[in-house]
Amino acid sequence: MVPYIAGYSEEALLNPRIVQHPLFPGVVYADETPHDRDSFGMLWVRPTLLPKHRRGEPRLREVHPYRQRRCMAHMMCQVCTRPPENLDAPSLFLLRDTGGPVQEGERTASPPVCVPCAGISIQLCHALRRDHYVAARVEHAPAWGVAGLVYDPDTLTPLPGKELERVEYGTERAPRTVAARTVVALYGVTPVDLDEEFAQLGMDRLEEEFARVAGLVGAGR
Repeated sequence: MVPYIAGYSEEALLNPRIVQHPLFPGVVYADETPHDRDSFGMLWVRPTLLPKHRRGEPRLREVHPYRQRRCMAHMMCQVCTRPPENLDAPSLFLLRDTGGPVQEGERTASPPVCVPCAGISIQLCHALRRDHYVAARVEHAPAWGVAGLVYDPDTLTPLPGKELERVEYGTERAPRTVAARTVVALYGVTPVDLDEEFAQLGMDRLEEEFARVAGLVGAGR
């Protein structure tokens, strides 16, 4: 069972040449196209996009930038790509437990999940097993910024430190950042008990949904 946003061994990032922006402090690709930036003007990495049969072996600890960005943009389930049934209904977010419930205004690069895939995730994901997770329904999850590499304006090399740094849109570092994840802020947060979510769905429906998810993931979505 491989989540939609997971990376694969043959999906290496492309390495276009990075140069100084000609008009202001920032970086651009030497051969940049309009597809290299998001709607906020942020420069993004160029991931390899391959059909399922050519992707190689799954790497569950890695996240494919395009697929993660797509899930965040449309609030789709990060495992099976299921879109929200009701655009006005709160989305379910499942995060690693860092010592407390999901907080109002908390920021995350982990896209939402549907209820069945939440059940699958806490069984199969090592980072979430043994109750090492928190869940919440979220009314609004606007784009806050990105996680990416921040470049030194003089050397045009990534700054030392954390591999991916969270950078808010419109801040000083944004023009010097090459994004690899969308980061959203969570508002209208209501912590939930997943056992109650499963009970509301019902065991028969849950089993049907597990079979649906397995079919979608197996088909290479």
